[in-house]
Amino acid sequence: MSKIKVYIVDDHELFIDGLKSILKKSDEIKVVGSSTSGSYAIDELNNLNVDVLVTDISMPIMSGYELCKIVNSKFPDIRILVLSMHHEYSYVEDMLNVGALGYVLKNTGFKELREAIKVVARGESYYSEAVKQSIINGYSQEKVRSNKILSNTQSDSILLTPREKEVLTLVLKGYKSNEIGEILSLSYHTITSHRKNINAKIGTSNVAEIAQIVKKQGLL
Repeated sequence: MSKIKVYIVDDHELFIDGLKSILKKSDEIKVVGSSTSGSYAIDELNNLNVDVLVTDISMPIMSGYELCKIVNSKFPDIRILVLSMHHEYSYVEDMLNVGALGYVLKNTGFKELREAIKVVARGESYYSEAVKQSIINGYSQEKVRSNKILSNTQSDSILLTPREKEVLTLVLKGYKSNEIGEILSLSYHTITSHRKNINAKIGTSNVAEIAQIVKKQGLL
């Protein structure tokens, strides 16, 4: 039986060395390469036969998110396992959206890490318990938010002040808060306050969703 070939990306060399040492205990896994740089990892993946990429998220120059997008596009046969200290739903959702199959935390033990690699190598999903809970909580919050958005969309109760409409128009054009402040001659704090009020009235801070509601209700 051939071993699962693993490539590790993390910006801490000491952490990589520790992972290599741990994974050597497994008869089913072989670390075929590693890097502290996402861009260097991509170059190496061109010349290596890799089954599973194990990567962190928070890294300088190229984040794990950017790395996963590229790997998922250029090397679709490589399975991606995220190994991170972040368990918040926003991180998990972002990584799953760019092709990660598994997500485990850095405080995981050897047995769980080994199992996660084996499961992901088969093309199946694997999440740490804390990550599973974050996903459940995140889905629940999204459902509540979606219901609130639907309620707002179906009513005519969204009333924006003239200044809020000015800010919202610029937001939908892609301007950032500091740029909007310069255009309207207002402080950054004032602009962020207006944006919070707008988000509260509409029921979401997602610009794409706001644009849909604005179009449906003719708010601008």
